[in-house]
Amino acid sequence: MAKVIEPPRAAEERRQKKVVEAEQRAIDALPAESGEWKVKGCLGLLVWCGATQKSYRLVRRVNRRLAKKTLAASTLAEARREAMRVWKSLKPKPPGEEPVPTLEQAVAAYLAGKRLAEKSRADYERFLRRCMADWFDRRLDALAADRAGFRKRIADIERNHGPATAALVLRIYRAIHNWHRKVLPDLPEAPTSACDVPRVKARDWALGDEQLKGMGEAMRRLSPAKRAWWMVALLTGARASTITNLQWDDIDLERKVVRFRVVKGDRPYAIPLADRLAVHLGEYRGRGWLPNRAGWLFPSPENPERPLWSQVRNAGMPPAHALRHTMRTRLAEAGATPDLARIVLGHSLSQDVSQRYITPHLLVEAVRPLVNAVAEEYAEIMQW
Repeated sequence: MAKVIEPPRAAEERRQKKVVEAEQRAIDALPAESGEWKVKGCLGLLVWCGATQKSYRLVRRVNRRLAKKTLAASTLAEARREAMRVWKSLKPKPPGEEPVPTLEQAVAAYLAGKRLAEKSRADYERFLRRCMADWFDRRLDALAADRAGFRKRIADIERNHGPATAALVLRIYRAIHNWHRKVLPDLPEAPTSACDVPRVKARDWALGDEQLKGMGEAMRRLSPAKRAWWMVALLTGARASTITNLQWDDIDLERKVVRFRVVKGDRPYAIPLADRLAVHLGEYRGRGWLPNRAGWLFPSPENPERPLWSQVRNAGMPPAHALRHTMRTRLAEAGATPDLARIVLGHSLSQDVSQRYITPHLLVEAVRPLVNAVAEEYAEIMQW
């Protein structure tokens, strides 16, 4: 009788007929020297039971050939993660499929493809290079598999640079990873899911009356340009970079309106100038302004063709962003509704459907009494 020769695939399947549940306790209970077992539900994952220890390997077909790879894993969980990583490296790529980028390539593509303010673009790259430069040559899928390493890195950043920096780096990385995942469906989820977002304590930055008095005294010692800069910061609550980039074309002293162009989120907005601020800017232009071809409201004394960048480095002055918190607090004291306060500060009105129906520039005059009320309160406290 002729001997029946099994095809290679059938012989391999016959040798793998022993199956064990995909649970660590089930694998731990396997008898010594029982040979090879297939892990149920884990395609191609095998466990070998020797005399003294167990080992894992991955057996999968790649281009009709059987590929075998011993895994550097001591537990089932580690073996499953390693098997996924190895299989992704063995798996043939369909024609035209995007290769998985390194972190450096992913950052560059994200910054090029997203509509971001120039400052945000620079900050994203600066923070990642500061905290993850040694990972820039690693691929996103490798970083996704190294969840424990990623969690440790975020903890190290929090310890060395503070929770605010750690939370920012985590959010930036997650945004970049998820943006690439939209076109790389096999890319695992971001390793940020293994991290607890560092808690950043809310800043109680609003200035009290005594702090405002001290600021008023310090302002009297400043140059005309810097004094005018701080008046705008105090009476509008705008961000520092937004104020620095103001040009006279953005100011309408007749209608007493200012339009902020360089803003976070690329959402220009307009608000009324408080009466006192309009008067101060008119006097500043007539007596203290340094003319320049670019039309900067606050030109640099060293080079009038460039805006003033050193406005916040003056003794006795608070952090510029503290005045934004102060404006929001004083608006609440003046009775501003949340929607009108958002309009003054240029915050997004997209919290819900009803707010998205609001057209901010039609409410400029509605917030004028509020900014004037805050200005008069400041005038009394700071003894203008």
